[in-house]
Amino acid sequence: MNFLYGYLKPSSDVVESTEKLSVSDGVFWAVYTSMTTTFVVPLSLILLGSSAPIGYIVGLPVLLVPLAQHTAIRIAQRTSDLKKLTIRITFFDRLLWLPVIFLVFVNGYILKFTLLLFFLSMRTYFASLSSTTWTLWVPSVVPESHRSIYFAKRNAAMKFFSLVGYAVALGIFLRIPGKTLSIVVVFLVGTLIFSNLSLFIMSRIPSYTLGKDERVASSSIKSEFKIFLVFSALWYFGSSSLSPFFQLYIVSGRFLAASQTFYTMVFLVLGTVSLATQMIWGRYSARSGHLRTILLSSLFLIAGTLTIEAARIPMEVMLPAVLIGAGQSGTSLSIFNEMIGRAYSSKIRSVSSYNLVQSVFSSLGPIVSNFIYFVSPSSLMPVFLLSSACIAVSLILLYTFRERRKPGSQAVS
Repeated sequence: MNFLYGYLKPSSDVVESTEKLSVSDGVFWAVYTSMTTTFVVPLSLILLGSSAPIGYIVGLPVLLVPLAQHTAIRIAQRTSDLKKLTIRITFFDRLLWLPVIFLVFVNGYILKFTLLLFFLSMRTYFASLSSTTWTLWVPSVVPESHRSIYFAKRNAAMKFFSLVGYAVALGIFLRIPGKTLSIVVVFLVGTLIFSNLSLFIMSRIPSYTLGKDERVASSSIKSEFKIFLVFSALWYFGSSSLSPFFQLYIVSGRFLAASQTFYTMVFLVLGTVSLATQMIWGRYSARSGHLRTILLSSLFLIAGTLTIEAARIPMEVMLPAVLIGAGQSGTSLSIFNEMIGRAYSSKIRSVSSYNLVQSVFSSLGPIVSNFIYFVSPSSLMPVFLLSSACIAVSLILLYTFRERRKPGSQAVS
């Protein structure tokens, strides 16, 4: 009990307290996210029918991220307490799920589509803000010497509890009849219970104020970080093209037409694989470097993407789910840690620029893919080929410039 208590109560050691409480915050966040964000595509199909423009619904809200990051730079420079700022922004981010849920009571295709885009856009705006301020807050306290292992452990805990979220959602789908009512309950439980538990734990993490040098946003970004931003743009464009259309392939009547229950089971499998491989990737990254981990885990992701269309019955989609889960586990850890390691110059501007690039190109991926899907609605293979090609080119770019470093230069990873 004392062991668990340490993950719920602040201690005199700021680093230890920050690490343990951020794990607790993360596990409740994982349950909340797996019961909300994962089900945006099925909810959109319920609201708008099979003609719902999934790529636009997922991608267009992210176009507000440049405004969010412009705001993030300004407020991060001026704030005296990143903790208080992050909690306030996060509260608005999560509150906006409630009007999204209650769109099930609104009539009219155009009205529902417009309101859905508006509320998801506002939620994305606040989520982007809080992501930047959190990244400046918590990872800054964790010593670089054990950041890889620590975040591997934190990510593993979050991935395990994302399975809890899927399991709770699955139980709701099995117990409550009707697609609309059951998915409303899933969103409400995630938003009202687990989101608030996450916020409560976050409020107990020690405060942190950026140092004077870290708050200088006018400093120029180093060239190696600019290269990493170009890599990130291509990588996130490709990876973001995958997720919504993998989900669409599972539930759409044009393809596998699987039930919400089976859809949830697929993500249980994906999450289980991601959890099982997280510590493996963490140790591999600590030993071999983040760049090698990015390469290897991205190859898993490409392999999973290219095998989706081979699934002709629902159960066959489990193989790509396993490959994608393993790939996402390694990339989510190694890309983040590589970014933190490179953001040593002008930390606010570097982190904000990364979040901006990540979000904008994660938005463009689904939008471009949605256009391709509308042109050729009988197959999603063109979308999956685009996704794989962009990830592959990003890896070539990253490794090409890595090999061109001058002799004696210090490798980041």
